[in-house]
Formats: sequence, structure tokens, C-alpha cells
Amino acid sequence: MTTAEVASLRAARPEALTAVAARLSAHAARLGEFAAAAGRFTPTATDWTGPAREAAAGRHTEIAALARTLAEGLARCAEAIRAAGHETADAQRCLAHAERLAGVADATEAAGPGATPLADEARRAAERACADYAATLVRLRSRLAASADRYAVSPRTVARAATTWPGSVGAATDWAATDWAIADWATLPTVIAPPTGPADASAWFAALTEAEREWVIAAHPEWVGPRDGIPAWARDRANRASLDVLAEQLAAQARALRDAPIDLADSAILALTLSTRRRQLAEIVAELDGLRAVKELLATPDGRQRQLLSLGTDGCVLTAAVTSGDLDAAGHVAVFVPGFQADVAGDIAKYARQIEAAADLADRLSRTHGDARPVVGITWLGYAAPAVRDVLIPGRSVAGWGPALAGAPRLGRLLAGLDAAGRAAHPADPPRLVLWGHSYGSVVTGLALRDAQVPIAGAVVFGSPGIAVDRVSELHLPAGQLYVHEALDDVVAATSRFAADPGLLPEATQLSVAGRVLPDGSSGTTSYGHEEYLTPGSTSQWNLAAVAAGTTQLVVTRPACPPWSPLSG
Repeated sequence: MTTAEVASLRAARPEALTAVAARLSAHAARLGEFAAAAGRFTPTATDWTGPAREAAAGRHTEIAALARTLAEGLARCAEAIRAAGHETADAQRCLAHAERLAGVADATEAAGPGATPLADEARRAAERACADYAATLVRLRSRLAASADRYAVSPRTVARAATTWPGSVGAATDWAATDWAIADWATLPTVIAPPTGPADASAWFAALTEAEREWVIAAHPEWVGPRDGIPAWARDRANRASLDVLAEQLAAQARALRDAPIDLADSAILALTLSTRRRQLAEIVAELDGLRAVKELLATPDGRQRQLLSLGTDGCVLTAAVTSGDLDAAGHVAVFVPGFQADVAGDIAKYARQIEAAADLADRLSRTHGDARPVVGITWLGYAAPAVRDVLIPGRSVAGWGPALAGAPRLGRLLAGLDAAGRAAHPADPPRLVLWGHSYGSVVTGLALRDAQVPIAGAVVFGSPGIAVDRVSELHLPAGQLYVHEALDDVVAATSRFAADPGLLPEATQLSVAGRVLPDGSSGTTSYGHEEYLTPGSTSQWNLAAVAAGTTQLVVTRPACPPWSPLSG
């Protein structure tokens, strides 16, 4: 934050922006009325015939269409400018609050010690205000640029609408308030959409200038947020910007469903329509609940640097992935793949806390017993996990391969993207990638490892009904780097529903889940059943962390015997 930035924010005139937006809206309305009237008075064959009528009619239609397009473009520009006015006013209020705090801090300092917290709070508030104002400028430029691209509304057209059209007396002075939005219009970046492949997307982003990156994130978050291979910091910003947009889209879908007409004449059709509509509304409500859960997780005031790595939908299911820390700085990355019944609304907060605790332990092990590179975990709810409601639906049931076959390519793209982004950030020493697959998520993990196109350093499967292969050699893993957790009373792990029981594979390293004295001298607790493998302080959590940190010499193993044996610690 500089003195010039503060001065610029103080000098901004949000009320002038609001006035300009009102004028543009009025002109857009007049153009819309003109276009509607022109459409009603197209020359007809009964009034006039011949080539001249045909030419006039074509030109008449063209002018009416142009008027409609210009009206819509001006309306979009007005909306953008109005929003910028409100955001600027908010930033100025934040700055005023910071200045009041600074005044109190100065007065307190004059009276004695203890002013530092207030001074720090004032500085942070001022920095936040300036950052918000800078973001407002970027958004406004981007939205005006988008209008220019779509509606051919140039900045000069907008300026004339606000300053020289009838009824705009005095507007020229007000337009100066938005001059910063168009003064460097010609310098706005021209960037093509990114390629789809993770490695290509990584190269595309690396080739952009700093200004082009800022423009793309603000103008086209949909290009950046879901794109595997782009750095996590950029995806996080784009996905956060998309949270409210996606919520608005879902709310609009809900309104459309609610307001859609229903055929009341046929009782059978009525019953089917109501049933379908209830299901669709329930799915939308679940997605909205998921968005709220993501926002709450990201807003948790615990000082952790979480990144929203992905946000989207898989069919009618919300998907998301959140990191436990700065992914771009990581030397080790552990991706958690959950299983049956995992959904964003109900589980992302719970799983994120568990993965954060395991990743923090792994980070400690890396520093004390490994290469000291940071460890970051990813809570990946990036596929439509099977749910109870889908048990009897072919292709979606937890008893079938459908969800895993659909989810594995998504996980493969994530891994390819992590590899590409990691190599771009750390070409000399790219991060190690490790998978943690739980329950049905271990089936997805197995399929992704079978088809992996990038190096995966290791994998731990726990509570697994099978990993889709009968031999560890079918997986793209280094020798000895498949690890298995099976609790004694985990009935899911005993099913072998999806190929061989990984707990009986001789090439896999069988890990203990029993209470043990751990290599650091602490006591690990026992994990029971299907859901306790990630429990903080457990032996199984220790093992997960040791594999993630690359300190596999610290894992606690069990004898290679059947998991139902009393000797199978």
C-alpha cells in the first residue's frame, strides 16, 4: 500500500459513477424502445414493392437489430459502472474506518504504550480498502472489455452516451470519474482461451505477462479456476470469484423450476412432473448448501492459507477441492480421495480438518526426518461419489464401477495438472505426489494409478473394498510404494468387491492401525471400524503422514497375515 494508492481511493467519486450508470441505463432504455418500435414498422409488400423495398426492409431490420444490441451493451456497461460505484463507496468506508482507528492509535500512543494492536488493525484495514479498490478497477475494465467484445460497444460510445447525448448536461465532468476505466483501453490484453491439456495449460499461463494474468483471472475466471496445470494461487482467486456467480446461476435455475407451468389436465403427467421437479430442486438445494460450506471453510479465521483449487459440477453434484496450505510452495502433495456418501455440503469441512491435521503432521516429519520441504494436503471432492439414494441406479451405485470409472479420469487430470504446475514452479525438484484413497475412493485411486501418465511417489489405501487390480505391478507406482491400512473390524475392507483384497497383496506394505509406540516416542492410538483411519493421534494417521512426507522409514507395519487374524496389529 502506497501513499498514492490511498490518495487515489480518497479522490474517487462513487456518486459520479452512479450518476453515469443512471444516464447509460436511461439511454439503453430509449434505444430498446426505439428497437421495439422499429420492429413493428417494417415495410411490407402491401405498402411498397420492388427491389428498393427489399433493400429498405433489410436495412430497417439491420438498424433495429443494431439498436437492440447497442441497448443491451449499454445496459451491461451501466450495470458494471453502477457496481463499481458501490464497491468504491465500500472501499472508501473501509479506508475511513482505518483512518479513525489510526487516529485512536495515535491518541493512545500519546497517552502511553499499548497502541500497537490498533495501529496494526488500522494498517490492515487501509491495505484491504486499497486492495478492494484496485480489484474494483480491474473488474470494471474487464466487464467493459467483455461488453466491447460481445456487443461492439466501444469506450467512446459509452463516453458519448454519458456526456454528449441529449439530457446529459454536466455529465462530462461526471464522466471523468470513470476515465481510469477506459483511458488505457487499447492496452487491455488480448488473450486466447487456454488449451485443455494440463501441461499445455501450464505453458499457456507461464507465457502470459503479469498484466495478462490479472486480466484473465478477472475477466475469464472460468478459463482459470477449473484448469488443471495452472498455479494454485491463480485458480484459487478465480474459483473464489466464481462462488457467487455459481450460486446465482443455481438460484436462477431454482426460480425457473418453481415458476415453470404444470399441465394439470393429466394426473399421470402431473405426478411425474412434480416428482421430477422435487428431485431437481433437492439437487439444486444440495449444491447451494455445498457452496455455503465451501465459503464457510475458506472464511475460517484460523490463519491457515487454504486455496480453492477447484469448484464445479459433475452432473448435478457440486465438486470442490481445497488445500491445507500454499500448494505452489509444496515439496510434497497428498491428495485425499473419499468414498461412499462423500459430498461437499456435508463433508468438506470435516474432511478438510482431518487432512489438514495429517498434512501438518507430515510437514513436521519432513522437517525433522526428511528433506524439510513443505507438505500440503488436498481434500479432493472432485467426483460424484456414490450415495445412498443411488444404490439401485445402474451406473451410479456404490456396488458398481460407474462412479469410479467416471471419477478416475478426473483424478488423473488433477494429478497431471499438479505435476505440470509443480514442475513449472520447481523445475529442479518438483513436488512428490502421493494419494490417500479411502473406501470407494480407493477404487478411484486404483484406476487412476493404473492409467497414470505422471510419476506418483506412493499411495495409501485404507478401508478399501479393492483397488481395481489384482497385482500391484499393474499400478504406476515405484516398487514397494503401495501401502494398505485395514482395521480388524472394517467390514468394507473385507469385501474384495473390486478385485483382490489389497490387504492380502504380497507386494503391498501392510500398515498397522493398532495402538503402538511411534518412532518419535509418542503413543499412537488404535483405529476401529471404517471411519477412524484419519483420527488425530492414531497410528494410522502417523503412517499416512510418514508416506506423504517421504519419510517411509518411519511407518509402523503389521505382520503380513490375513486382516482377520488376531495377530494382524
